[in-house]
Amino acid sequence: MLRTRAKWLRIAAAMLALAVVAAACGNDDDGDGVVAPVEDAAPEATAEAPAPEPADEPAAEAPAPEPADEPAERGEVTIGVLVPLTGELGEFGKIVADAIEFGVGEINAAGGTVCGNIRTVVADTGGDPETGIREATNMIESEGAIAILGPTSGIMVALVDLAKREQVVIMSPYAGTITLNELGGDFVYRTVSSDLGDGAASGLWLSTRGYGSVAFMVQNEESTISPAEVARTEVEEAGIDITDFVVYNPGQPSYQAELTSVLASNPDAIFLAGGQESGVTLIKEAVAGGFDGEWLFTADLAVPEIFDAVGAELINDKAFVEFADADPSLPEFISFEERYSGAGAPFAPNSFDMVTLVALSLEASGQCDGAGINSVIRDVSDGGTAVSTFSEGRDALADGDDINYEGASGPLVFDPSGTVSGAYTIQQAQNGEWVNVEFYPASTFVE
Repeated sequence: MLRTRAKWLRIAAAMLALAVVAAACGNDDDGDGVVAPVEDAAPEATAEAPAPEPADEPAAEAPAPEPADEPAERGEVTIGVLVPLTGELGEFGKIVADAIEFGVGEINAAGGTVCGNIRTVVADTGGDPETGIREATNMIESEGAIAILGPTSGIMVALVDLAKREQVVIMSPYAGTITLNELGGDFVYRTVSSDLGDGAASGLWLSTRGYGSVAFMVQNEESTISPAEVARTEVEEAGIDITDFVVYNPGQPSYQAELTSVLASNPDAIFLAGGQESGVTLIKEAVAGGFDGEWLFTADLAVPEIFDAVGAELINDKAFVEFADADPSLPEFISFEERYSGAGAPFAPNSFDMVTLVALSLEASGQCDGAGINSVIRDVSDGGTAVSTFSEGRDALADGDDINYEGASGPLVFDPSGTVSGAYTIQQAQNGEWVNVEFYPASTFVE
């Protein structure tokens, strides 16, 4: 009713204005010098145009303004997805990017954030830190990214200064490097535990498997050396003989020189902390050289493609792999798995959690920038009403509640370095696929 009345008031006001203009024009001389009668300029009101309301009513009622937080008025907020889509870690980069996009789809379908819908820009690092820095800088300066998700260990470390200088949050679902134990915590976060945890899980498996001797083959990179050093300490403390600790450079056509001493010692098992390309070559050459023991691989080899690349018959029943994993018994993971077909892939839950945390931090802070995210990200993940999706968290915040985001990957309580505690899975190669054989919850490694 109020809108109908306002409509007619605006029509009446418009006709009054036309009358004034017409009257003014009538006082001008026309071509014959005849003055037009004033009364002809103002027609009487008709049924189509009702007379104006009495003088004590306003001439017209302005339409109500649109609410400031309507999606049409909010625009977009940009998040960078910086992952290795090519190179040794390309399979993991695709998993991470896809899980982030799934999370973005859920957030936008729920109405978007207080800052608008999330827009993503994706770039391939190829695992190269220089490329990572260049692409991240472009995301910030040209695309206006307020957060960058998905860097691997070496690239994450390379971006720390940029993140703090530009006040842009960077977050990784798999950067376990222990270097971040000292550098992280302010604009620098990860939804996975550090390599200290990976090393502890690997060391625990090697120590309880019943081996008398273990050889270490370690690729010369940050993400592989860190867990290997921790695992070595665990194995030594268990009284197991470490026959060799060989650090090798990737990209070689052959590793027979590095394997000479290892094979001569005939260890019960080889702990291979390496990438996919070097790992495939090493496995083939070790078996060809007579190694018939068991293997423990780090996460880089936890992909189905390894069976075709190596030959399933060489590793079936003899190879195990360790990686950070979600607890499949948690209701938050079960719900995520029901909604997303790729939930079981390595680091997919951690990746979904990253973008959900960013969105909830925007909602909680009311600021549409990295500084706003950084100011509340710890608060939305620890303490308050438990939520497991963006829509649940947004509604709780709107009701004035504090929230505690319980992730698909598990609880996300950040320590001073911006790192969470995590769980780990051991899988075994069986009939050409990886099969779960042991699960270590996060509580296993809490002192």
